[in-house]
Amino acid sequence: MNQKEEMFRKGLAEIRKKAAGNFNHITVEEIVKSFPGMELTKKQIDMIHQYLKEEHIILEEYHTHDTRSVTVGSGPEKLTGEEKAYFQMYLDDLAAIPELTEEEERILTGHLLSGDESAQNRLIEGNLHRVLAMARRRAGNGVLIGDLVQEGNMTLITAIEEYRGAGVRMQGGSLAAFLENRVDEALKALIAEQGGFDHTAEKLAREANRLLRITKEFEEEFGREASLAELAEEMQMTEDEVEAVMRTSYSAMEIGDSADGAPSQEN
Repeated sequence: MNQKEEMFRKGLAEIRKKAAGNFNHITVEEIVKSFPGMELTKKQIDMIHQYLKEEHIILEEYHTHDTRSVTVGSGPEKLTGEEKAYFQMYLDDLAAIPELTEEEERILTGHLLSGDESAQNRLIEGNLHRVLAMARRRAGNGVLIGDLVQEGNMTLITAIEEYRGAGVRMQGGSLAAFLENRVDEALKALIAEQGGFDHTAEKLAREANRLLRITKEFEEEFGREASLAELAEEMQMTEDEVEAVMRTSYSAMEIGDSADGAPSQEN
C-alpha cells in the first residue's frame, strides 16, 4: 500500500470516528478535514459516498454560509414551539449587532493578536451570529437550543482568548476556522453528555410510531402490506434501518403484552 492509499484509508477511519461521535451523522466540512493535504479525485469521492452508504452514515446538508446567516425557518425542522420562540427572540436581539464581514474579521484578528481588547470584544459579539447558526444546526439531538447557545457562547469567548494567547497565527490557521472547530466540538460534547441516551430512545419511539402510521396508511390505500423496500422509500431510510425500527416496535409490543397479560407468579 503506497502513501496516498494509506492516507485515504486513514481518512475513511477518521470519518467513521467523527460520525460515531455524532449519532452517525457527518458534514461535508468534516469529511474534507478527514483528508488533510489531499486533493480528492472523483473516484475517491465516489468511494467515500459508497463508504457512507455501507456504514449507514448520514451526510448532513451543509453550506458554508450557514455559519454566517441563519433564520428561524432554515434547515430541517427540529425545534419545538418553545425553542422556536427562544430562537426567534435571540435572533431579534442579535439584529442590533452587525455581523462581521470577512474583511473586518481579518483586520480585527490582526489587532487581536496585538493585544487590542476592543478588537476582542467586537470579535466576540460579531461571532454570536455564527454560534447561533451552529447551535441551530446541532438542534434536535436531545439538548435544548438555549443550552446549545449558552455552551457555544462560553466556548466562543474562551476560544478567542486561546487563539490570541497560543499564537495560532504561527500555524497558519484562520480565526474563523479555529472558532468553528472549537464551538462545534463543544456542542457535540454537550450533546453526547446530556442528550445521547434520551435522544436515541425518543428518536426510536418517533420512528416506530411513524412506521406504524405509514404501514396502516399503505394498507388502507393499496389493500396489502407494504414491502420492506416500499417502507424504506416512504420513510427515506435504508432497509436495514427500517428493520431496526421494526425490531424496536415488536420489542415494545412484547413488553407491553407481558406487562398487561402475563400470569401472576405468586402462589
